Amino acid sequence: MPILRCDGRLIYFAHVPKCAGTAIEQYLSDHCGPLALLDPAFGKLPAEARWSVTSPQHVDAASLARLFPAGFFDAAFTVVRHPVGRLASVYQFQRDIERRIPQSIGFARWLRGLAEAGEALHRRYDGHTRPMDAFVPDGATVFRLEDGLEPLVAWLRGMLPGRNLPDLIPARNVLARRLKILGQTPRAPRITPKARDLIGRLHARDFERFGYDPAEPGQNRESAA
Repeated sequence: MPILRCDGRLIYFAHVPKCAGTAIEQYLSDHCGPLALLDPAFGKLPAEARWSVTSPQHVDAASLARLFPAGFFDAAFTVVRHPVGRLASVYQFQRDIERRIPQSIGFARWLRGLAEAGEALHRRYDGHTRPMDAFVPDGATVFRLEDGLEPLVAWLRGMLPGRNLPDLIPARNVLARRLKILGQTPRAPRITPKARDLIGRLHARDFERFGYDPAEPGQNRESAA
């Protein structure tokens, strides 16, 4: 739940994991000042030192509504992506970087585990596996990663006319780059019809609310996470 105070406005960024959130947060910090309720080091804290079950930047919309009264923010925005590409990215990140998924567990099998485990597994993955709908409050301006981040920059310029915002939001936390540093070759998951069906059922509200077609490929693109 990063909060930006800039140019006389208070803006809420609904950070949906694996949707360029890290890049957007760095861009805002660089050009608008430090953000509130953002803890990049949350994952390094021992469990007993954490005040919440997930990092504050991954707060769900229901918790946000309990903590902040209606109308508290001047504006809110988010970036989403096709659920198939997003879940494939989550799986690769958790398998190859965080190492929370054994290499022997395939994509479809992992998705079946999500369907069976429910809320407890969302906590294990720092909220990465929650549906996008769970993060985005009603009334937030929604941008789709597939359209590029230029529309978001244009919107931010309209919200913050006193800031000289660059055209480009540089990519950060890109999986392929991180794996290259580790000497590993990226291995995209095999998106079988079964896996696609599971995602369609698990994240049905995401397809409906954000206008994605379950039949579209939803392939990953190298982008900031």
